[in-house]
Amino acid sequence: CDFNPFRLGEQSFYGVGPDFDIDTSRPLTVVTQFVTTNGTDAGDLFEVKRFYMQDGKVIPNSEASVLGSSGGNSVTDDFCHAQKDKFGDPNDFAAKGGMKAMG
Repeated sequence: CDFNPFRLGEQSFYGVGPDFDIDTSRPLTVVTQFVTTNGTDAGDLFEVKRFYMQDGKVIPNSEASVLGSSGGNSVTDDFCHAQKDKFGDPNDFAAKGGMKAMG
């Protein structure tokens, strides 16, 4: 399972220049959050969230618009299922235990 903004419908999310939400020619910080079912380090992994910081602004991850109402902007088991269905990919992620097996 992956989250690629371009593949998921947001072709202007990141790239070189000011026409993109994130200008990759300028410094930026990528923040990844690993959210568990109980909010502790010992809980089962439930969701992976990502956001960006550039020029003092927080930029949320893009929406997976190509997935419609099943989209969103984070990685969950439901997101992975919808993504695999949309692109006709085998759901190896679920077969290997999904989010819970990752952490």
